Amino acid sequence: MQKYYKIKSAALCVLVGASVLGTSVYAIDVKSSIPKANQRLQAGTQEIMLKYDHEFNPFRSRLLLVGEQGEPKLIPATVSLDHTQVKTQYPLTAGKYKLQWQIWTWKGEESSGEIPFTVEENALDTTHSTANLSPAPATNGQSGNASAKQAPSN
Repeated sequence: MQKYYKIKSAALCVLVGASVLGTSVYAIDVKSSIPKANQRLQAGTQEIMLKYDHEFNPFRSRLLLVGEQGEPKLIPATVSLDHTQVKTQYPLTAGKYKLQWQIWTWKGEESSGEIPFTVEENALDTTHSTANLSPAPATNGQSGNASAKQAPSN
């Protein structure tokens, strides 16, 4: 009799395990992205795009940008009509970032992940000497730019 209960318990564990696996999370994954994982970008406004392998619920999904200080910023993005892609443009300064995404299916199942990338300072143009140029006049509270074109002097 004891052997019967052990077999019954083992069968019940297998059934419970199979039912849990059968109802596991329906994973949505990133099919392609801009930036790609570990990509190096130049500082400035950059395109950000994530294309998923399945349709998602845009009302329950989010896209965060996490910088070196670890503070997440919610990034507003446009969702494609087929609910498989998000796209935006965002100004980025030099540093290491993670693009964190959290996606929900229409059935309420969640998938998430992150894409690390690095933004580098723009390389200076060293082909022209700027020693004799003065900064351009400041406008709207911004500082001048030493490489701005100067008007020819008469």
